[in-house]
Amino acid sequence: MALAYASLYFGRYNLTVAKSALGEAAMTKAEFGDIFAWGAIVYGLSFLVTGPLVARIGGRVGMLVGVGGAMIAHLLMGVVIYGRQMHGWDVPMIPVIGLLYCINMHFQSYGAISIVTTKAPWFHVRERGNFSTIFGWIITLGIYFAFDLGGAVVAATRK
Repeated sequence: MALAYASLYFGRYNLTVAKSALGEAAMTKAEFGDIFAWGAIVYGLSFLVTGPLVARIGGRVGMLVGVGGAMIAHLLMGVVIYGRQMHGWDVPMIPVIGLLYCINMHFQSYGAISIVTTKAPWFHVRERGNFSTIFGWIITLGIYFAFDLGGAVVAATRK
């Protein structure tokens, strides 16, 4: 469960790594900000749907749905960027990546709800502070994956 949530954080921040790797020619800072803002709005609004849904299907299934959906969204983002960079596809980068990032952020909300749903019955109220420390470590691990491993992937794919 912890690695699944860390992978979601990895996916949440790898657009930042991709933006810096692609440079201003592919996406300006303003366009990146717009994509990130729309993703944050979708993430917030998605809780209205995913909260009751995860309460019904359970946290474990919700986490699988979140990770699976985010994985597909990121795979499609990778295909679009690869096709544009390597094969000269004429794909409108900002709307397509923006839409896929919003889809990713919708599935990110499944993970956030699921981790909270599953931790509540596992830990007594007195133990939840300890779990918060572990939870913070999981988030940090995901951010580490995004910037360190994502940077390594970028470095390995340079011509």
